[in-house]
Amino acid sequence: MNNNKCGCEEDNLDKKTEEKIKEDNKCDCGCDNESPEDNHYAAETEDCGCGENSAKHEEDTGCGCGEEHDESHEEGGCCGDIEIPDLSRVENPVNPKFLAEPNFFKEIEEYAHSLGISNIGYTLLTSDLLIKDQFIQYPFTIVLTMEMDNEILETPPGDDAKDLNDTAYVRAFILTTKISDYIRKEGYGTEIADPMKSKVNLSLLGQKAGLGHIGDSGLLITPELGPRLKVSAIFVSIANLPIKENNEHAWIPEYCEICGKCVKACPENALVEVDSCCGSEVEIVKKNCIGCNQGCTYCIEACPFEEKGYEHVKNKFDKINAKLKEKQAKYFDVKLWNKWVIENTELFKDLVNDFTMAIAVADNENMLQIIRVDNDLKVDLKPIDELETCNADLLFVMDEKTVEELFKDFTTDKFAELLSSKEIDVYGLNDQLELKTKGYIAFLNKLGISQGDGSCCG
Repeated sequence: MNNNKCGCEEDNLDKKTEEKIKEDNKCDCGCDNESPEDNHYAAETEDCGCGENSAKHEEDTGCGCGEEHDESHEEGGCCGDIEIPDLSRVENPVNPKFLAEPNFFKEIEEYAHSLGISNIGYTLLTSDLLIKDQFIQYPFTIVLTMEMDNEILETPPGDDAKDLNDTAYVRAFILTTKISDYIRKEGYGTEIADPMKSKVNLSLLGQKAGLGHIGDSGLLITPELGPRLKVSAIFVSIANLPIKENNEHAWIPEYCEICGKCVKACPENALVEVDSCCGSEVEIVKKNCIGCNQGCTYCIEACPFEEKGYEHVKNKFDKINAKLKEKQAKYFDVKLWNKWVIENTELFKDLVNDFTMAIAVADNENMLQIIRVDNDLKVDLKPIDELETCNADLLFVMDEKTVEELFKDFTTDKFAELLSSKEIDVYGLNDQLELKTKGYIAFLNKLGISQGDGSCCG
């Protein structure tokens, strides 16, 4: 294996390649004597699709603008139609190899880092990551991230910022091609995912490869670069890529929910909070976004991952999470709830064995489960997302203030009073016949509730 490939033989495109780029893009930027890797690309490009109707926020296509892909685009990219010819200097092998030695991946990574690649991940391409139904020969994928130059962030939206942004994409394409050639020289087949006009969702590929996670801005956020990056990928014939199954960055969307700085920073109202069935969520209004056609980076600049760094944000999130869990534990003290159940044993006596009811507190990630097993009442703490699988018959929902009132007076009368005043809501999670069979009619009557009277289960 040749370990002396420095890549310097590919540092500059030849004159023919430069003329081809200029011809394809009808460029009048005066870049005839510059390599696309160095010039501030000023090619005329079509709009990225930001003028289309707003759509529900989804992960972006990896182009760096944070926008949802517009399927009307013929090639699948969202940041213009700059045509870059195939820059490969090495042909794909006729009979590619499919297995690589473990040390080969280290060599690829060292070579990529020497070119300026920030990080490398590995994953398997699946159909849900395709922007449109197109054929890709190899599902085995190497994902690359590259740093965006600070100059892009420091330049206000406009033609200059757009040129800098386009240049970053061209550079990403050139570096990706060099790594692809390196892999081909060793006998493996490759196909490049153009970072500007990719057939796949590059940000989602980066997330699946474990490099980071997509935030509310629609951008991939990584520990090394935050959201200030470009993403590209190479599909390879190497079937034994060192793929990681877990993503340790899955906490990022939770932090985004309590942050919202990118939403506030967007002067074009391209990021907006809307109400949904599960609270609020961020949507991208594509017609307002100028990330591609003007090189806007305000959402990146405002992001705490860019301002403070990944570790700072992670430490802050962990502290917030610890305080939240401490607060939640206060309202789901199993010992106190067990005491409440013992004090109200008479309330449960008409219920059959294996009855199950749940108690939830608003905005709490846990719930309480009360069950009877072998004539013994048991109180357990469960994650709220297990509600659908715990086979609960009834669900009581209250807020923190109501819990405090309940713990001041453990009597059944107090519980009934809070139900009557609607400070506790009750929902039937089973059909009425099943509730009747399990003894809930008598149970609810003791609490002053008649089945079907509009206050429960009707």
